[in-house]
Amino acid sequence: MKKLLLSATLFPLLLSAETASYTSYSSSFNQSAFVPDIALIVDGSYTHRSVSDEDMGDYALVGSELSAYNEFNENSGFNLNYAELSLHSDVDQLFTLDGVFHFNTEGVEIEEAYFTTTALPWYFQLKGGKFKSSFGRLNKQHQHVWDFADAPLVYNGFLTAEGLNHVGLQLQWLAPTPWYMMIGGELMQSGEEGSFVNESFTDTSTKQTVSASNEPALYIAYLKNSFDISDATILFGFSAAHGTTKTADESNNTVHGINGNTTIYGADLLVKNYFNSYSYISWQSEILYRDADIDNTLTKNADDYQQSGAYSQLVYAYNQNWRAGFRFDTMFQDTTAVDSHKMRNRYTVMADYSPSEFSRIRAQYAHNSAFTNTTTGQQKDIDTFILEINLAIGAHGAHNF
Repeated sequence: MKKLLLSATLFPLLLSAETASYTSYSSSFNQSAFVPDIALIVDGSYTHRSVSDEDMGDYALVGSELSAYNEFNENSGFNLNYAELSLHSDVDQLFTLDGVFHFNTEGVEIEEAYFTTTALPWYFQLKGGKFKSSFGRLNKQHQHVWDFADAPLVYNGFLTAEGLNHVGLQLQWLAPTPWYMMIGGELMQSGEEGSFVNESFTDTSTKQTVSASNEPALYIAYLKNSFDISDATILFGFSAAHGTTKTADESNNTVHGINGNTTIYGADLLVKNYFNSYSYISWQSEILYRDADIDNTLTKNADDYQQSGAYSQLVYAYNQNWRAGFRFDTMFQDTTAVDSHKMRNRYTVMADYSPSEFSRIRAQYAHNSAFTNTTTGQQKDIDTFILEINLAIGAHGAHNF
């Protein structure tokens, strides 16, 4: 049924796109016309925490499968967070092609590799491959675009540090309205961590076998809007992601797991006011709500639990070189905990200096009271200082506003 639905939707769009006139090239060969835009971005940091790296492994957000893990600034001392190599080029009159590859001290991974159509009719655009989902506001952005050195608590807890970044198809429609309004949907493979895991396993105690669902098993939809009021731009959107949650916990030669489905709803808002070409103030916020309906294969309990989290940040750019910002993020609902409505907060301040658009030096301090010891349940205040440097060379396309 999924194949028939996809075929019925995409075939007429692609057929119509084929009628677009092919770009005329000069008969003489021009090598530079066939070289893609290539950029290299390197991000490193010095990190100091009030808790040792070994002890950090004992702390986690209540109800989260993810411990105090961060993809970036992970270790105390020096970190080479990543070397990002990106390539972009037009393929022909129908497609563009992008690739983003992450290198670190442990190896290399394909962060993104996708095609995008450029000539579909009726304001449609199709993307396919491995890409960052357009769910929410922050998920689509790469780390070097973030206003802070790390992701908010709710992103780490619900979506993992990498966010929703899987193989799949995306279809977007730009509505012919007086303001910007875009409606999009995505069909993706499940991930390996976070809320949407899809794997087969057998419980060693109950002998219950859980089979993985047929892929793709992750469905995402969103609505995004934008309009201007004087010198201010306002963006707001609503998102939803629904997928399978089937994952095993293996420890002490035993296997137990959970089997069910999870839905995450999100709302985001950005208000950005420019005072001149370089000076601005921006306020960005997101709230996420997770509803999980799962069965525990060991206890045979059917659990329906809800969790909520949010962040709100204010950033002021004094000029093209200097910026400062404050972020408050929190987990404020967790029905898996005894104190389900206790707020677990983190407060972060940052200041950064950009000598040019190709380099940035950032200092950031955070006070975190959101983590508890996974064994004792005791809450722990954690202070973190990060000094980050980000450098870029080559031709790198502009990021979305």
